[in-house]
Amino acid sequence: MRLKYLLGYISSFLIIIFISYLSSCDSRTGITEPPPPPPPIPNPYGDGNGKITFYRTQQIQGPVVIKISNSQIIDSIVWQFAPNCDTNLAASIILKKGDYSVRIEGATFLCNYNIKVEERKCKLLDYTGCNGGYVGCYDMTGVWLRTADGPCPNCQGLKVQFSNGVGEVIYTPPGCRFALWDIKWKDFDINNCTIYDLARDQYGGSPEYFFTNITFFNKDSLQLNGPSGIIPYSRISYNVEKKNKNIIKPPEVKHNIPASELQFGQ
Repeated sequence: MRLKYLLGYISSFLIIIFISYLSSCDSRTGITEPPPPPPPIPNPYGDGNGKITFYRTQQIQGPVVIKISNSQIIDSIVWQFAPNCDTNLAASIILKKGDYSVRIEGATFLCNYNIKVEERKCKLLDYTGCNGGYVGCYDMTGVWLRTADGPCPNCQGLKVQFSNGVGEVIYTPPGCRFALWDIKWKDFDINNCTIYDLARDQYGGSPEYFFTNITFFNKDSLQLNGPSGIIPYSRISYNVEKKNKNIIKPPEVKHNIPASELQFGQ
C-alpha cells in the first residue's frame, strides 16, 4: 500500500515539472521570449512637430509683434523669470521641425533670430535686449536728423527726408556743403541693409555716390558705414513732409520793338 502511494506522488511530481517546462519554453527553441516593448508615447505637439515659446523680462515700448513662418503673434507679458515652456500664458507657436527665421518688433525695438524647431521638444527663446539675436534692417521712411558732423564740417543737424526709395535734403545747417533738395540717399536695399550715400568735396561740388552699409541700433537710430565716413542719424518723424521743390520764376517779359527803332553798330 505504501509503495502504491509513493509511486502516485512521484508520478504527480513529474507531471507538474513537465507542464511547467512546456509553459515556460518556446515550442521550437526552448528560449524564453522577452516581454513586448511598451507602445510609443504620442507627440504632444503633433506628428513631426515641435514648439517655440517666446518671453522677455523687460518692458518694451509699444505692442510686440513676433513674425515667424507667415504667422504673427502679439506678446504683451513681461516675466520676472523664465516661464514654463508649455504654459498657455506665454506667446508660443507649434511648427514642423526645421529651420526658421524670427522677426520681433516693438515701437523702437527690432530683433531677428535663426532658430531650429526640433520634434517633440519645446524651446524657450528669451528675446530680452535682443539677447542672442541680431538687429537687422528697418524701413527708412520718414525724416532723419544727422547727429554728428563726421568728415563733413557743419553738417550736424542736416535733415534728410526718405520716401519711395529716395532720401532728399530738406534742411541744411549754415556752412554745410549739401544743398537743399540734394538726393542724399538712393537705392536702399532693406534685405542687405545697404544704400548709396552722396558725398561732396569741400567746395560743395563733384558729387559721388558711395555704396554704404547701414547699422540699425534700434528702429529710430542708425549709422552709415561707408567710404565717406561713419555717420549717425536719428529718425525724428515717420511722416513725409510736403515737398516744395518748385522754384517760382518771374514771368518772362518780351519787348516787341519795331524794326525801324533797332539801331546796329553801336
